[in-house]
Amino acid sequence: MIRRVADLTLESVVARRAEPLTAPVDGELVMLDPRRSRYFGLDAIGHRIWELLESPRSVGALCTALQGEFDVDAESCQGDVLAFLEELEKAELVELR
Repeated sequence: MIRRVADLTLESVVARRAEPLTAPVDGELVMLDPRRSRYFGLDAIGHRIWELLESPRSVGALCTALQGEFDVDAESCQGDVLAFLEELEKAELVELR
């Protein structure tokens, strides 16, 4: 069952959709959604989140992994990751399970 963004919490499991085509370019990840003919660019942290979503994971697990790799406190990480995932969901690049 796919849920809407309003339901996004630290326990939410997020999965990336298979459709976007991706390629690394100059430290960023460039994405093309062929269904909607839209391009997206992700910075290094967005790129890392996309990599971590290779397998579905909870938002909390994403934040734990990112805190181990980047110098960020839990509250900032959670807020930023939730906002980023909301944008990805609105663009139909990920789904909530």
